[in-house]
Amino acid sequence: MDLHTPLAQNVIIPWYERRWGLETGGLLRSLQQSQYDTPERIHQRQWDALRKLLEFVSTSNPFYRERFRSAGFRPSELRGPDDLAAIPVLSKDDIRSRGADLISDGYSPEGMFHKRTGGSTGVPVHLYWDRDAYRFKGAVVKRHDAWAGYRFGDKHATLWGDTEKRYPLRERIFHALCARTIFLDTLLMDEAHLRNFVQRLRRFRPPVLYGHAHSVYFFTRYLIDEGIDDIRFTALISTAETLLPAERQVIESRFGRVLFDRYGCEELSLIASECESHDGLHIAAEGLYVEVLGGDEQSPGRVVVTDLMNRGMPLVRYEVGDLATIAPGRCSCGRGLPRLGRVFGRTTDILYAPDGRKISGVSILDTFVIHVPGVHQAQIVQDALDHVILRIVRDSGFGPASVAHLGQTVSRVFGPAMRHHIEYVEAIAPTPRGKYQFTICQVSPPQSASS
Repeated sequence: MDLHTPLAQNVIIPWYERRWGLETGGLLRSLQQSQYDTPERIHQRQWDALRKLLEFVSTSNPFYRERFRSAGFRPSELRGPDDLAAIPVLSKDDIRSRGADLISDGYSPEGMFHKRTGGSTGVPVHLYWDRDAYRFKGAVVKRHDAWAGYRFGDKHATLWGDTEKRYPLRERIFHALCARTIFLDTLLMDEAHLRNFVQRLRRFRPPVLYGHAHSVYFFTRYLIDEGIDDIRFTALISTAETLLPAERQVIESRFGRVLFDRYGCEELSLIASECESHDGLHIAAEGLYVEVLGGDEQSPGRVVVTDLMNRGMPLVRYEVGDLATIAPGRCSCGRGLPRLGRVFGRTTDILYAPDGRKISGVSILDTFVIHVPGVHQAQIVQDALDHVILRIVRDSGFGPASVAHLGQTVSRVFGPAMRHHIEYVEAIAPTPRGKYQFTICQVSPPQSASS
């Protein structure tokens, strides 16, 4: 019997959350009940919360005071969803250029939780969550984890990049006690590391696998191609990228219908998640108001989200940069939460190192965008097995040190045999669907790469 999970759930996690003012237990219990409310009741709560948020930002937030005044929008005149169109959508460039004005009166960056992301557009974004928003988002993630049968403290395996990220000491101690996981760095998905990971899985025997959608797919392909049939999971949680239908079919052919896809972004945390009915993605409607502009059940529209919880740095009608369809009706699972049908975008090509290793685009996005000074936007195009083109939109901080850093990063990620060329561009064009693609691969998979 595994005694560690109840110890973590009942002792370690509650103590840690109380110690740092991050309690989620009561919020989680409330969310577990509210998810089964009727769609009408959930929508009414959303609308009430939206009205209160708009009233708050109209008087207490410098950015929205100006934006509402310029648009001629008054929260008191809000009658229905169509009236929201009077509020211009919030873009990533708005956050980058006006971030200080987005901090509400009475709040400061020092008193909130800092988030920094390259985002699916490859543009660095700095933002902040107030404590109530941080706690609420943590509870939402736990609720959706539970749909897949996972609780923090359970054993699990993770396919992720940047696994050497350094955390504060208190977080490292907490993770050592509660985050019982083994990692496969998605920057190192070569034959040797995959084989070693399989051996570790056999010893550790985690019931859940969590990771980037494409990385979960490639690992599944590796198991199939190598004839490895003793690795099983009760649930697979895929995130960070769009899971393509063909990839899902391969994963389910190997593991069964145990795949729980989820959709989110660093700016908002979890937006929508798949339940045990595997029919669309339930929106975390208690804390988010999601619009799909121009979309319906068949045609995808632009995803625009209002964060109902974060008053410290409110995001009102924030355009995430993805497209999605709407799932009609109520899910057979019984939950009343609204659903997205399918999310489009977020696809990043797999690149290859000269030695044949696969490099997941999402794994290196932040490495080339956030950690290199002066990069406003970036795109990597691989036009030969041993050559990549770095398309760079420069910011004011770009200089010789940035060029050197890029060269060192290419060598570290792809190996010393990889050559690179930097192209300075004014802008990086989106795809025909309006999405930015961070990595583009123009070479065929080398024979040494796993299928």
